Amino acid sequence: MVELPITTSETDFAVYLIQADFKLLGINYEPRSNGNRKRGIFVFKYDPRIDEYKQLFQKGQAAVNLADMESFKKIKSDLLDRIMRELP
Repeated sequence: MVELPITTSETDFAVYLIQADFKLLGINYEPRSNGNRKRGIFVFKYDPRIDEYKQLFQKGQAAVNLADMESFKKIKSDLLDRIMRELP
């Protein structure tokens, strides 16, 4: 079975995965249907645990300590800066 990368366009979920030590492979960019600037799609190395983490995140039961908001804010800021620099 081929293990495809996991993708998300949700920045907060991407930050959560990074905090949980999942490997970010890169960011792809795709056009939006409304013609606005492209959006970033975060690409993570395949890991079967990501589905479980996604469910916990959506329920507000994140396994990573999101109380460390300084780290969360820093990672999020870095990701958003990267998107702005790399946007085609």
